[in-house]
Amino acid sequence: MTGDKSDVFGLVGRTLAGKYEVERFVAKGGFGSVYYARHIELDAPVAIKVLMVPDRYEGELRAEFLDGFRLEARTIAALAHPAIARVLDYGSVSIDSGETPWMALDWIEGRTLEADLGARPADVGRSPVEALDLLRPVFDALSCAHQVGIAHRDIKPANLMLVKARRGEPGMRVLDFGIAKVMEADEQPGSGQTATQTGGSSYSLFYAAPEQLSRARTGPWTDVHALALVLVEMLMGQRAYRSVDSVAIYSDILDRERPTPGRFGVDVGPWEPVLARALAQRPMDRYPNADELLSALEASLSLAEAAWRSGRSLASSRVPAPETVPAGAKRVSPVEVAPERRPPRARWIVPALAALALPLVALGVRAATRSDAPAPVSTARPALAPAPPSAPAPVEPPAVLAAPSAVAPPAVAAAPAPLRARAEANDIGASLRRGRRGRALVGPVASAQRSAAPSPAPRPAAAVPSIVIE
Repeated sequence: MTGDKSDVFGLVGRTLAGKYEVERFVAKGGFGSVYYARHIELDAPVAIKVLMVPDRYEGELRAEFLDGFRLEARTIAALAHPAIARVLDYGSVSIDSGETPWMALDWIEGRTLEADLGARPADVGRSPVEALDLLRPVFDALSCAHQVGIAHRDIKPANLMLVKARRGEPGMRVLDFGIAKVMEADEQPGSGQTATQTGGSSYSLFYAAPEQLSRARTGPWTDVHALALVLVEMLMGQRAYRSVDSVAIYSDILDRERPTPGRFGVDVGPWEPVLARALAQRPMDRYPNADELLSALEASLSLAEAAWRSGRSLASSRVPAPETVPAGAKRVSPVEVAPERRPPRARWIVPALAALALPLVALGVRAATRSDAPAPVSTARPALAPAPPSAPAPVEPPAVLAAPSAVAPPAVAAAPAPLRARAEANDIGASLRRGRRGRALVGPVASAQRSAAPSPAPRPAAAVPSIVIE
């Protein structure tokens, strides 16, 4: 045993199968631990993956577990794909709890996708083209595994390694097939038999599928779900499930609304329904394997890329340039442009003018009202009108406020003849009393004076108040 508390199996310093010298502990997961070792004869580095046998497995049950592990190890070792870390050897080692299985795999130098994502600025995702280019070797590797009936069941950024590949070699490798599951030929999401399942119901919570939480049947459809979660994380720059406690994450995983990019404001165009299907709650509603998911993504890659770039350009255009905004001016989004509105002052000036004009309409009727036809009505907007000609001498201002002479009355029904005659008489009397020396005449007298004066240039049909509203 060593003093390293991380080394729960106590393997550092021991030699496995007489040829693998364990030098140091590397990492611990929910399924076991990984060690760095060297092949004594070849002087080559290898990774030793040691599986944790469930405590409840004792006696014959433990022996069956070890037999299943050996079958899986031989099956996985037969996977010939450059993006899969090869299984070089396998065996078992005796520790305090009993016989425990181990695998020797290729030691791969690189950086995990988890570390890469953590080093990027928050919320800065990759484009669809960049993300799929990186993940394509993973899709190919899982397609190879699915074709021979093997499901990984623990796809996550920590198990995907970015490597400095030579030309023609994959730039990403799939690690940790140690909890893989070998399927029977007839096994489907809801039926069939499992050949082996040494990993039990273990999973990584942030990348778990609903069937893993409910201990239902897992398989290639589980890898499809995990692949979609990894792709969503690469596109958004953060995990699809963002809750901080396990209970909330459980709830998110079982939520009917799936964590697609569109749910978080990232536009990926036609990829949105593709990822929604890959993340479906029910396994039978998903793509059955990685190959079919890859085909669906590649079929709409160019449109997804265009939508993603358009969305980023639109988002960046929403930030106004400080040097182009005048001091005190209101910042308006180039996308959500506020409708043109009148200044606050205009909202009360116009009703006030209308209120001033109405008494004049009732008090002084134009000469045109002497006929039975109503005065013409104008609906044009305000414009600047010339002031009325001034009289020779000033007089005291009239008791009744008069609107500008160019005010066109609104439509008023013609008054009955007696009322109209009375209004005209009152108007004439008032005009004579105030208009001998006055300069502000209203009603028929003003109309008579205007008719005697030289005719000005004809105005447009719409007469409006001589007020400019700014």
